[in-house]
Amino acid sequence: MTEIFSFPDEPQRLWINGNKKMEEQEFLAAKEDFLQLYQLEPTFRHCRKVVSVLQMLGEFSAALDFAEDYFDHFLAEEAAFVEYVHLLLLDEQYLFAHRLLHQAPFETSQLVNELQQLEQMQEWMAVDHQQIKWQQLLRWDQSKSPIPQKAWHKWIKGMSLNNFFQLCQDYVALRKNPFILPKLIEELVRDGAQQSIQIDEQVIDLATLKDLDQMPIFQRIKQAVENQQLKDPQMKEMLLTEINAHFALMYPLLPPEVDAQKWADSYVLEYQSWFGDEVAQKELENYATIQAKKQQIREIYQGLL
Repeated sequence: MTEIFSFPDEPQRLWINGNKKMEEQEFLAAKEDFLQLYQLEPTFRHCRKVVSVLQMLGEFSAALDFAEDYFDHFLAEEAAFVEYVHLLLLDEQYLFAHRLLHQAPFETSQLVNELQQLEQMQEWMAVDHQQIKWQQLLRWDQSKSPIPQKAWHKWIKGMSLNNFFQLCQDYVALRKNPFILPKLIEELVRDGAQQSIQIDEQVIDLATLKDLDQMPIFQRIKQAVENQQLKDPQMKEMLLTEINAHFALMYPLLPPEVDAQKWADSYVLEYQSWFGDEVAQKELENYATIQAKKQQIREIYQGLL
């Protein structure tokens, strides 16, 4: 009787060959196998193999790009989370590592220690590097425009949280570009900064400050507007978009929470005045301070056009 041999299918063959080459430290060959495997079957299991072999080859940024495909999976499984954070550290993305560790549901003390040691080394070695970062921040300040996201990620790479906070603290008194301060503060809050920072006459406790979306006044204003029975759904959506834009630029120096209803009313009255409501137009005169602030912000955005 003829013996029948069972040959593995292509994904199984690539899996076996890739793992064998990894064991033999033939990482370039393993990379080719795992990339082909991931193209055939783009699963989380195969993604981790691609990420692993790219890490072994020192292609940290490329590995993180692939990991983005299954970002939530990497955060949900402890072993994968540790792999992901180690990759961030290798790629010198210290601020993002802080952010993930600040939010992690796992025990992270060992990872935190590793991050702190790398940051201390970076702070000791990169004095000139910090000056270059500062000069770039000042150039952005002169532009009066938002910082492009790609340029922002490149700028914060290799920066410790302490050094980032110091740059923010030094920048506050000099700021001219209204788009930069909210972005700096947002980064500090999301990364778990614990210091306080003085902005004009206010001292902001970063440890207790929330993201804009979680700020009570912002939530109350949006909810109040959403609850209004406005005639045109599209115009209502535009109104909510403008609220987002206004408060994004005011963050973290938002109006007091007791004024939430006044701000909500001012937006609704504006909406009504757009449709020729003369009573609403007259009523807006009672919101002169709020209207002046909104006009100031609108002019900033119009300056981008």
